[in-house]
Order: sequence, then structure tokens, then C-alpha cells
Amino acid sequence: MHANNEATEPVKIALPVASLLLWVVKVALLWVALVAGAMIAGRLVPIHMPPAISDGPVTVMQAFAIVNGVIAVALGLVAGTSRVRGWHMVSLIFVAYFVIGSAMMQIETWWFNDSLKLPLNAIGSMVVDAAIVGLLVGSAAALLFRSTPEAVQPVPANLALRLAAMAGIYVVLYYGAGMFIAWQSAAVRAYYENGIHIQFVPTVCFQIFRGTLWALIALFVVTRLKGSLVSRALVMAVLFFSLTAVQLLYPTPFFPWAVRAAHLAEVGISEFVYGIVSTLVLLGGAAKHPLSAPSRWRLIAGQA
Repeated sequence: MHANNEATEPVKIALPVASLLLWVVKVALLWVALVAGAMIAGRLVPIHMPPAISDGPVTVMQAFAIVNGVIAVALGLVAGTSRVRGWHMVSLIFVAYFVIGSAMMQIETWWFNDSLKLPLNAIGSMVVDAAIVGLLVGSAAALLFRSTPEAVQPVPANLALRLAAMAGIYVVLYYGAGMFIAWQSAAVRAYYENGIHIQFVPTVCFQIFRGTLWALIALFVVTRLKGSLVSRALVMAVLFFSLTAVQLLYPTPFFPWAVRAAHLAEVGISEFVYGIVSTLVLLGGAAKHPLSAPSRWRLIAGQA
């Protein structure tokens, strides 16, 4: 009996390791899809911007590799823990990449652009490029992650109340992080005090509107994920952080590194927290039992 246990033990150990390695390979392929998609989109819809100023810790090409690597990991977590497959997977990854990482961010750019003075044609080109990349990486994810699908989790009770709560929580996190993190930077204060004019009440109303959109996006994504409430909250936190804050690594002629660094901390912390809180508020009481370690890695690798 003892000999049999010893014989089967390596299999138990090897299973999660093999699944993890398979997931890493799939994430690497997602990174290739992101890079190739960005190159293709850039050829189809060029972005005309002034030359970037490499004043931060990384160059444009280094930022390109790092940002897409972080995004590939986040999308790999979403795809690996997803309930959906095929075209439903394409739509899930498209929402995760394009809506979170581009559309929602550029809405805010448009709102403040009277002060920022960014080229509108360049903003439009970035949105179109992101949509192209989102479709390509979504298709790649659908081909790579092909485990048996499950039904999407039904929306929870008291949905309108939950969405309203998350809209309010978003505004609190947005202004709280801005005040206690970004505004503590002298570079940020100097940058905005010299050229940014914000109407407080309309802007708060606008952020409540964005908070409602963020809540709907979070609901769309999290109801399509498997796993315990805690595991899904962590996936959502990584996803929101990766698709928003990490892009601030890119050098730009419009924002010096000192300003971007402060915003990276501000947005990164607020979006990470938002990913966790949105899961808890939107799905409270609907968690599955935690998965064992082998099952968890099979799930992430798309083998569940």
C-alpha cells in the first residue's frame, strides 16, 4: 500500500506543474497576438502623434514589450478561468481589452481635452487600433482556451442597487486616490494648476456616469468567470490594474514621467481595489467553494 502511494505521488505533483507550464505557453502566445495585432493595426490606421520623450525608466519599445506582457498575463487569467468559449470568449476578451483599456480611458481623455489639447484624430486612431487588436487577441484566446464551457452565472438579486453602489464606490475611489496619492506629487500639482480648468459639479456627474459604465463592465466580465469569489476578485483586480495603470509606462510628449508615475500609482491602486470590491458587491454570497490546487491550475490552463 505504501509503495502504491509513492508511485502515484509524482503524478499528483506533476499535474499542476504541467498545467501551469501550459498556461504560461498560452500567455506567451497571447503576447505574440497582442504585439502582432498592434503592428497590423498601426499599419492599417496610423497614429499621428508628436515624437515621444523617453524621460521615464523605459523606452517606447521597452514599454511596448512590458505593457503587452502584463496585459497578456491578465487576459490569460480571464481566459483561463472563463465559463465561455468560442465567439463568447472573443467578446469577453474584446470587452476586457478594448472597452476597459481603451474606450473607457479615451472617454475621459475626451472630457478633459479642452485643457489637455491632445490631437483628436490621434485619439480616434488609438481607439480604432485598440478595437482591431481586441478582436485579434480575442480570436487568439478563443483558439487557445477551449475547455468545456459552462452557463454564464445569472445576474444577482437587487442588481440595480448593486450597480448604483458600485458607481458611487468608483467615484469615491477616483477622487480619493487622486487626492491622497496623485495630488501629493508636486509635479502633478504644477502640471494641472498651470493649465487644467475643471468644472467640479459637471465632472462629478460625468464620473458617476463612468462609474455606472465600469460597474456594468465588471458585471459582464465577472459573471463569466469560474472559481471562488476570492479567486475571481483577484482576477478582476489584476485585469483592471493591467488594462489601465500599466499603460502609463509609455513615454509621451504630453505627460512628463513625474506626472505619469504619480498617476500610475493612483490609477493602479484605485483600479486594483475596484476590481476586488466590484466582485464582492456584485456577486456577494454567490461564491463557489475554493478549488484545490491541481483543479485551480487545470482551470487556469484551460483544461477544466
